[in-house]
Amino acid sequence: MFRKICILTLVLLLTVSFATATTNGDNESIITKEDGYIVKPAEDTETSVGIMTVSDSISQGETDWHNKYVEDGSTILNVDLNWGDVDDSLKLTIYTADGHKLGPYYDSDDGTIDGRINLDVENPNGLASGNWKYKVYGQQVDGTEDYTI
Repeated sequence: MFRKICILTLVLLLTVSFATATTNGDNESIITKEDGYIVKPAEDTETSVGIMTVSDSISQGETDWHNKYVEDGSTILNVDLNWGDVDDSLKLTIYTADGHKLGPYYDSDDGTIDGRINLDVENPNGLASGNWKYKVYGQQVDGTEDYTI
């Protein structure tokens, strides 16, 4: 019985350590790493594929969905959810075209609490081409919050 508890504890510790932020060999912050996808704070949005800016608004407990078609051959996708109000909290979940769920992500996940979640999703072997979905959730919103993504 003791051995089973030790093994279970070890598995849980490994799972928790894998799910937390890590760094790669270049000391770059990695938020999530799953099945070839690496999510980290955005570096340079000028060279990455990103959604054309869409403006929307959200209230407490509301969910909005946005789509982005990713072309074959892309290796990096910038996802920039910006509401600019640190008093409100939005949550972002990314669904890849090949069925992976990345996130959820919160304001602090890109390294700065500024009313913005600015992330790069990378896959050196290529991002899944097709329709990607972004789920924006009004985690804690006073009234209505305008945002862009």
